Formats: sequence, C-alpha cells, structure tokens
Amino acid sequence: MLIELEPELEQLRLEVESIRDEGGPSFCANKVWYIWIEPRVSELVGRRARRAAPLLRSREAHEAVRKNLYPLLPNCRNCVCVPW
Repeated sequence: MLIELEPELEQLRLEVESIRDEGGPSFCANKVWYIWIEPRVSELVGRRARRAAPLLRSREAHEAVRKNLYPLLPNCRNCVCVPW
C-alpha cells in the first residue's frame, strides 16, 4: 500500500538490494543506512515525507519501511558501527 502512495519506495528497495559488501577491511551496514538510505527514507515516509498523504507521514509507515529495507543490506563486518 505504501508503494502505491509513494512509488519511489520501490526504486529505493531495488537500490538497497543492489548494495554489496565489496570486501576491503570492513563493511558497516549502519553507516550505509544512516548516511545514504535513511535520509531518502525520511523524504518518502514519516513526519518529514514530502507527500501530504497521512499514511505516508505516519511513524508506522517509517518504521515499516525501515523494517523491510534495512535487512536487505549486507551484514556488518569488522566495523565498530560508531563512530564512523
């Protein structure tokens, strides 16, 4: 239902699915999430959503998107998560 109201969520899902741990000394899913993904999620759902649809602006919508997208990221590897 959220994708029907905000089609860009589907494109964001595809982008998140394409993220890979390319090797190197570490990978931090939290860093990728909070720097690259979360700002975009916040534009699409939650209290700062750019569309006025009440469902999109709900905390529940933001949480649902987070719960569905975050697990698509590769797992953290050799990182300390904070600070980065």
